[in-house]
Amino acid sequence: MAVNDKKLRVTELDFDDIKDNLKIFLKAQTEFKDYDFEGSGINILLDTLAYNTHYLGFNMNMLANEMFLDSSALRSSVVSHAKSLGYEVSSPRAPIAIVNVSLGTSASTKTMSAGTAFTSNIDGTSYQFVTTSDVTASNTGSVVPFDSVNVYEGSYVTSRYTADTSDVDQRFLLSDARADTTTLTVKVQNSSSDTSTTTYTKATDITQLSSNSTVYFLQETDSGLFEIYFGDGVVSKGLSDGNIVILQYVVTNKTLANGASSFSSPSSIDGVTDVTVTTVTNASGGSESESIQSIKLNAPLDYAAQGRCVTVDDYKTYTK
Repeated sequence: MAVNDKKLRVTELDFDDIKDNLKIFLKAQTEFKDYDFEGSGINILLDTLAYNTHYLGFNMNMLANEMFLDSSALRSSVVSHAKSLGYEVSSPRAPIAIVNVSLGTSASTKTMSAGTAFTSNIDGTSYQFVTTSDVTASNTGSVVPFDSVNVYEGSYVTSRYTADTSDVDQRFLLSDARADTTTLTVKVQNSSSDTSTTTYTKATDITQLSSNSTVYFLQETDSGLFEIYFGDGVVSKGLSDGNIVILQYVVTNKTLANGASSFSSPSSIDGVTDVTVTTVTNASGGSESESIQSIKLNAPLDYAAQGRCVTVDDYKTYTK
């Protein structure tokens, strides 16, 4: 079967093949029938055309790969596909230790505030561990005991945003990619003049929400930071102009403080300087954010289970 050289061949994507196809096409034209393509200036133009075509073909191939979860290479693409399946990507995790804290005082009650910092030393490096919620305890005689307190490695961070519903690009971001979202507390203050606050919880089942549900939604953005967003007044309660969104969370060093076993107390807790700290459980659980491979594996399995636990594999997936 004869080949019509006057039609440009477009099946090859390698540079040399593209250039050869262009030559074959031009040689088939009357104007270039006996033209020496290798020894002329047009050879440079053919190189340019071949390079441009090769780049476009490569970019289109990469773009097509990013359209599917299985073939995606960029984390932002994988996370986006996982979100469409209703899968929440895990953030970095802070090592958690459990300690008993005792305050030597005759006071009836004392409160250990969120963000109270303890320190531990591993191989000559000091790490900070913090509480993430206020804890109140009562006197048992001569001491006020705080038993089995979870402390998280990292810095306790507070971010504040004033809601502006006219700004369609406004985003409520956790400011550090090392933020542990399991430690996140979301509060909404009515305004700068009205300091009363409402604590919002993370939405887990959209079918249970009403227009007044005080919940927030969480997702990883294409920049690697996690974003908080709220409802629209129909699917859960929305924000109003002037509301102040308060985000409190731990920014961690991830795996570096795993194994911490000895903790030093702050100089004082709620005004008491006689502080004793006893380790119940060494620090563990610190980890990196969920890997691309893990997301690709777990997102389809989680979607298949749809939050239901029926089979053994359902329970395995949900437990992870």
